Amino acid sequence: MLSQADHDRVRAAIAQAEQRTSGEIFCVVAHESGRYGEVGFAWAAAAALLAPPLSLVLGVKPSFFMAAMLTLLENGWVASHVGSLNAEVATALVGYAVVQAALFLAVLGATSLAPIRRLLTPGPLKKAQVHARAMEQFAHRLHATRAATGVLIFASLAERRVEIVADEAIHARVAPMTWDRAVQAALGPIRAGDTATGLIAAIEICGAALAEHCPPGAEHASISDDVVEI
Repeated sequence: MLSQADHDRVRAAIAQAEQRTSGEIFCVVAHESGRYGEVGFAWAAAAALLAPPLSLVLGVKPSFFMAAMLTLLENGWVASHVGSLNAEVATALVGYAVVQAALFLAVLGATSLAPIRRLLTPGPLKKAQVHARAMEQFAHRLHATRAATGVLIFASLAERRVEIVADEAIHARVAPMTWDRAVQAALGPIRAGDTATGLIAAIEICGAALAEHCPPGAEHASISDDVVEI
């Protein structure tokens, strides 16, 4: 995702920012924060349940479903299983079910393709998944900041989202608009395909906030300045 030159640029930006503060900045870049497999099943189920009745409302005749069934099954099979039911009605009902199954499989197959699945994934679900992944990464690395002045910049490329998570000690001192400004500064370049430049923009803003509220001198554990890719 990032070239060696990108890693060098971001590492240098973090080192420069941390010269003015006792805080720690670390960056994580994820290709994707979730697989969103449930999205495909949801769209497939919705298509199977809603498309056939909507087509009837729009004027598609039951003979459509009969024709679909008759292309797959012989008349003799239908006649031997409908009993006293009207064969035409039974064929239409079975054909309706066949159409539903076909729609389900077709939509499920389409959403198995990552670009289509991402396009159909609701924004709130992406936001929640990226936030959860960012918190997971922050908790995983929290032990490295004993002074509780760590800041995580988390970028999820597939979702085109950025999350910034700060330790409680620094989060309580910095205005929320500062983090929002850092996120917005990162998003433009990242969405344009320049992840390193986006990260550096966020690092500069977060570094300035840390320099103001956590000046150099306090003891803290040093963590790697390199970008972690997951």
